[in-house]
Amino acid sequence: MHTSRWIGLVIAAMAAAAAAQVPLIKDPMHKVVFENAQFRIFDVNIPAGRMSSEHRHDLDIATVSMSDGPETRTQISGQPQGAPVRRMLGEARATEYAGKPLSHRIENLGKSAYQLFAVENLRTSGWSSAPAAKGLGTTITAESRSFRLYDVRLTLAAGQTSHTHSVPAIAVLLGGKVMSQGPDTHAKANAPAAVGLKQLDQPGQWVLVPAGDTHYVVRLGPTDARVAEIEVR
Repeated sequence: MHTSRWIGLVIAAMAAAAAAQVPLIKDPMHKVVFENAQFRIFDVNIPAGRMSSEHRHDLDIATVSMSDGPETRTQISGQPQGAPVRRMLGEARATEYAGKPLSHRIENLGKSAYQLFAVENLRTSGWSSAPAAKGLGTTITAESRSFRLYDVRLTLAAGQTSHTHSVPAIAVLLGGKVMSQGPDTHAKANAPAAVGLKQLDQPGQWVLVPAGDTHYVVRLGPTDARVAEIEVR
């Protein structure tokens, strides 16, 4: 009888813990700003002193820091809180969750908002092995089975670059101003995402580069510019 009661309590506790978790798209601090059949884009914003819901990751995700170093700590479901960490502006990561889901919550210990630009790959297998894009001022910063991330820096000495992505890519402005140029052949199919010619003059603005399109990035204004590009493999 005691054994049955103990098993019942364990099952009840597990059910309560599962109920407390929400899918990533249900966490109000992870706002979906675009979605198609291949990927989903999130605007992640955790205000100073706040904590996200305990949310579950089921798909691989790439994140780029859009804030400059507020301290955060992460608590994986059922584990103690992790140590405080900082992510500097532009720091990029690719994390694999497909086939190995995980739930956690993030607490912002800083005095400013913790912001990420995040892309979730909707594939659970069959990721592309296409070669990397190459271009002036373009450096690979992270790579996984489902993403390849680049840091593009344009200076007064080298103010423009171009490259072709073999898979869809998203370019997001980190600093400065740029003109993003490319064909608009696929603009209608990808609406409301910006495709083709678009000026990016505010950090966080982004443009979608369809697979196979040649992408040009031109620095505007008197200061250096920086763009993060995320290939969805």
